[in-house]
Amino acid sequence: MTEKDDRETEEYLARIRRTIAESSRLVEQAGLRIAETDRLLESQGLTREQVMGFQFTDAQREAVNRELERRGLNDWKLESLDEAPDLSRPASSPDLQPSDPPGFESSDLSERQRKFGMMMKPFQI
Repeated sequence: MTEKDDRETEEYLARIRRTIAESSRLVEQAGLRIAETDRLLESQGLTREQVMGFQFTDAQREAVNRELERRGLNDWKLESLDEAPDLSRPASSPDLQPSDPPGFESSDLSERQRKFGMMMKPFQI
């Protein structure tokens, strides 16, 4: 290997190390947020499982959404069950499907989307 190859390899490994360090920080932050949420829920006498089981009437949902909007949390608004996207299934419209790179199966993408949707369920309000 030449000196140039060695330098490029070291730069590449340095980028990988930075990516891993940043990912570790993000995972740690998520863990801290989950722990803080659990403490807040516990102070209210609730568990995450209970909150995930909440079902709101339309009037309650509107009241919650107004309060969230008042607090500047528009991205956290509650959707009715009829409007909520089903994250466990890929979009059925062909124009909404991304083009697959060569050697990449569509089933891989849909499976990853399904898994990601299931992973994010605990973080939905």
